[in-house]
Amino acid sequence: MQHASTFARLLTAALTATALSTAFAADPVPAPAGQAPQAQPADAAAVAAQAAAVLQQDKDLQALPLTVSSTDGGVVIVKGAAPSAELAQKAIKLVAAVPGVKEVRNEIKVG
Repeated sequence: MQHASTFARLLTAALTATALSTAFAADPVPAPAGQAPQAQPADAAAVAAQAAAVLQQDKDLQALPLTVSSTDGGVVIVKGAAPSAELAQKAIKLVAAVPGVKEVRNEIKVG
């Protein structure tokens, strides 16, 4: 069990590093004349990887069976189970704070 947890953390770290390097390596889109440049939305895989990493870094949430997926529009879906509504809301709040997340769909079953 300990090996699976260590492997999951290493995999999450690798995915996060890859996602971050991909997101930062993209060429910025030039802003039209007279407008300030805007940040490009990160791709769905990078956003999902960052959201999953945030959940794995939280000591209260890392052991929960939560999965994260994302769409190109910045919509993130969090699925799984949590023993309390407070932990489910904590997960949703952390995911909502990830750059590139525009909306979080809560599909966490409580109980």
